Amino acid sequence: QFFGRPTFFIMLALLSLALVASSLAFPADVFAPNPTGQNWAVLVAGSNSWGNYRHQADICHSYQVLVNHGFNKDNIIVMMYDDIAHNSENPTPGVVINAPNGADVYHGVSKDYTGAAVTPSNFLNVLKGNAAGIKGGNGKVLKSGPNDNVFVFFSDHGGPNIIAFPSELLQATDLNNALIYMHDNKKYNKLVFYLEACESGSMFNTLLPKNINIFATTASTPDTSSYACYYDSKRGTYLGDVYSVNWMENSDKADLTKETLQQQFAVVKQETNTSVCCEYGDQSFSSEPLSYYQGATHAVSTAAKIPNPNDDAVDSRDVALAILRHKIAAANGAEQAKYVSQLQALMQERASIQALFSNVVAKAAGASNVKLHMTRRLAPTAAITECLRASTSAMDQHCISFPKYDYAMKLSMSFVSMCEAGVAADTIVASIRSACPTKGLFVGGVF
Repeated sequence: QFFGRPTFFIMLALLSLALVASSLAFPADVFAPNPTGQNWAVLVAGSNSWGNYRHQADICHSYQVLVNHGFNKDNIIVMMYDDIAHNSENPTPGVVINAPNGADVYHGVSKDYTGAAVTPSNFLNVLKGNAAGIKGGNGKVLKSGPNDNVFVFFSDHGGPNIIAFPSELLQATDLNNALIYMHDNKKYNKLVFYLEACESGSMFNTLLPKNINIFATTASTPDTSSYACYYDSKRGTYLGDVYSVNWMENSDKADLTKETLQQQFAVVKQETNTSVCCEYGDQSFSSEPLSYYQGATHAVSTAAKIPNPNDDAVDSRDVALAILRHKIAAANGAEQAKYVSQLQALMQERASIQALFSNVVAKAAGASNVKLHMTRRLAPTAAITECLRASTSAMDQHCISFPKYDYAMKLSMSFVSMCEAGVAADTIVASIRSACPTKGLFVGGVF
């Protein structure tokens, strides 16, 4: 027997209320921030050592941003050396902060790849979902599919068409080939990539296709530095990077369901006045809310007022110098003399690296062109991609470790200048081998 019409509508209304109530009973994190599928994230700090504290602090902070906005922890993959939290120089063991008097951002962070497992190869295999290619770590890789959104954040040193890992370089062509592979093999619906590094724009500028659903933003242009910030006298190091803390501090306080990718980029670009932030790839979906990529739960920040990161910002290449100058200013007597001696040694080391590159340039392009190629800064064009790759790889592998001596990454701009001037890659590589001994890498100003 059928219900009468009034009874039917009453029953329907009660059923609807029951369904709503049952949905509200579930925890917030079951609601997918991405309306088409799941969300995944890969967070990478490419450096190690106390002087590079800020890169791991950036990554730990980004993990908290995602988790605080309801991101599924199981879908976050973290790569960091993990030598900061319990470092002997850490006055607060087990605690890492990303801003002056900031909250601990280290607690709860998953450490999927640490130490020697933080490599370019593992990173690329994580992105491609290739568990068989992983060496070390826990083997966790992206398991995303065609309906899932992926968020990638990388923080470390960089140079023209290169970014650094603790002991190796990642070339721009290898990164972009991995991203293209992901697209071709339906490893994502849309992907957002935030990149903190000097010359970070060069990683995407001429290489990232605009039709594979990837939106990327970078801390700097293809030919300029990014900047560190928040010097902490207690810890004797910089706590963050300007571009990175600007996007994270924005996400900390924003309603990500209402702020778009483009709006965040505009905020970060305006607030990062030490370098010029750039955007690349497919900007057709930059009007989508941040919640599709960073989580949908509205988490209100309870952090104390944070100073402007631009106030004490320093070129990332000059962080080591700036730290020693801060220590010299705060010390006296024998301790001050120790820091002065360390600063003098660092300056001498830089002079030796400068001389090394000048010698390579002289051999490759002639002594009369040394000043031009050592001072000219150009954005790498697509035409010199292979020339630049061959040059930076040869210099890093045969002569001086770029990850260890990040100042050398700045001087690799000389390779951009020579390649753009038509100096052949074979000529540059031969000059590198001639300028450097057959065995042994540059170590502290000597071979």
